[in-house]
Amino acid sequence: MKLGGKSEPLIFDVPPDAAILVEGVHVYIQMLDFGDAMIERERETEASHRRVLSMLHLNYAACDQVAEEFEAQRVDFHGARMHAVIVSPPGPENAKERAERALAFADAAKRAIEEVGRTTENGRYSTRIRVGVDSGSSVAVNSGTKDEREPLFLGAPANYAAKLAEGDDEGIFMSNRVRRDLGLQQIVSHDILFSERHNAAPKSGSFTANLTYLAKRLSDADITKAALNAKRKFVLDVGTDANFSFHRHTPPLKSIDFASLMPSNSIRMGLMSIFGDIDGFTNYVDECIAQGRIGEMVSNLHVIRSELAATLSEDFDGRKVRFIGDCIHGLLAAGTAIETDASASVVAAVKAAGGIRSSFELCQQELDGIDRLGIAIGLEYGETPITRIGIRGDRSVRCSVSRAVSKSEELQRDCTGEQTALGPTAISHAPAGVRRLFENGVAWNLDASSVVEHLSAPPTVKSGDVTATAAPYSCGER
Repeated sequence: MKLGGKSEPLIFDVPPDAAILVEGVHVYIQMLDFGDAMIERERETEASHRRVLSMLHLNYAACDQVAEEFEAQRVDFHGARMHAVIVSPPGPENAKERAERALAFADAAKRAIEEVGRTTENGRYSTRIRVGVDSGSSVAVNSGTKDEREPLFLGAPANYAAKLAEGDDEGIFMSNRVRRDLGLQQIVSHDILFSERHNAAPKSGSFTANLTYLAKRLSDADITKAALNAKRKFVLDVGTDANFSFHRHTPPLKSIDFASLMPSNSIRMGLMSIFGDIDGFTNYVDECIAQGRIGEMVSNLHVIRSELAATLSEDFDGRKVRFIGDCIHGLLAAGTAIETDASASVVAAVKAAGGIRSSFELCQQELDGIDRLGIAIGLEYGETPITRIGIRGDRSVRCSVSRAVSKSEELQRDCTGEQTALGPTAISHAPAGVRRLFENGVAWNLDASSVVEHLSAPPTVKSGDVTATAAPYSCGER
């Protein structure tokens, strides 16, 4: 629109009953030092959680400021990661221009985050940045309510850009598809891409200095302006991280109202974090796009998302934080207004994990085309803040970050579609009946019936040569 052209539809305004096939460039921006900000002397504290939330709030604002300059659409923030997409100008003939703008946006976002971190609170929110960029066809969908939008791009480009953003080396890393769009020589492995970043590239990451994207590069003055705007917003909303004010929420967590949360009204308490990811869904999406079965795929996704969210909240009194692609992130806790019952919370989360798997298996019975998919689930316990940050209103970000959240996501990522993993802190709080379920922290095909069967069965204990049956473990059925 700044150039006098027609506005592209925004991803978060796609109707729930629509799916749009989009040619675009996907950009994932990762804050590498996010994890360190959560820890204070090897411990998570209120102060360290305030610091990491302030860091996210500040850097989200910087990313949004830069996105406006490039007409990049911010799809979502998830913890330390931003996902944005460049979809204009449309058409295959404009692939090179989209790629150039995407790289310029990635460069500007990286520089703005670095600048705002350097100049705010004596650099205490500074972080190194890694960016992944990929291009191609994907399907844009949207679900959720006005206060809890759930935008999503389905397809390989978003997933591969996210993979390129993973790693310890800072810089900007582009896929072979982006190289093709720019007319550059393609590479054969990530190792070459990484070594190129160190050996051939100047400050601009893994590019060579003569790329045409540099002509679109924001000036230092524009970067400073974006950083100042982000700092003003940060000061207005937060001031300092001391203005993140925490309170407990009386379980069940189902009653959390994200619309009422903000930096000055945030939750922090011991709870279980649960991630459930549909295993094999990316390949299923690619297959559906190639075979013209997009309608089936989108319909199935809406049903699965709705079913998993309802299972978590309606059946087990948990609270969905958000969907991240085809993955659900939720929170559960048991206890009182004064304290969380860690053991009961672990039991409740394990039951919920079993219910989620059974719910997914029911979807497989009723829906066509998803019989080869699975669901990988990760669970962990820990003190965790819950709030809403970033742009005010319906574009604000529902945010829950902690070591427990990071660990449960990591556990889910390491699981196959038949596995459920329980983190070490959760295991330390788990009663014996739960520990029996998780050999080396992992349970196979743990559905609702197997949870009830194992938790209801009395454990056997040996005394000399005599085998005795212990008293049955009560799993606190609702």
